[in-house]
Amino acid sequence: MKFSHAMRTACAVALAATTLLAWLPNALIQQAAERRDVAVFRNEPITHLTNENLIDMLIDLELSEKIGRVEWRNGTLTLEMAVPPDSGRPEAWFRDIYKLIEASFVRLDNVQRLLIRIAQIEGSERRLLAAVDVRKPDGWLEKEIESLRYADPVHDETWRRRLRISFTAAWEQRFGRAAEYRADVSEHHAP
Repeated sequence: MKFSHAMRTACAVALAATTLLAWLPNALIQQAAERRDVAVFRNEPITHLTNENLIDMLIDLELSEKIGRVEWRNGTLTLEMAVPPDSGRPEAWFRDIYKLIEASFVRLDNVQRLLIRIAQIEGSERRLLAAVDVRKPDGWLEKEIESLRYADPVHDETWRRRLRISFTAAWEQRFGRAAEYRADVSEHHAP
């Protein structure tokens, strides 16, 4: 009798182990399919900006300059380009600004306003050099955004007005006067 009881127990354990081993791979596959991918490893483009994918979007842009502070709130993306005090050229900075504008208003569907500050960073000191303010209703975004890629906003008054660029005294100390123009921040639609 001892043998048959031991045999039945062994068969029951073997059956349970076989059932578990058959079920386990399917359960793991289903669990993996239900998990959300981390955004960094997704191949799909970001079309709707959130606080969760903001850094991924910026990394995808492969900007030349470092980004300091970033804030995403109520349809407004605010960021600071942190430029070194002794190197860098405005032409490269405005290539980065073009990438940011193109991503914000062409690729993304929920950015209403983009505010960019260009700040010279030296240790813990920040000196604002210039600021850019672009808004979704700006008419030029639909037809002339590609022209910005080749524009010279520092010396072209039309582009300074469209981008609502304001230059500070720190800019003038570093680069000289860009021009006499200062963008009016109350302007809603640039030409």
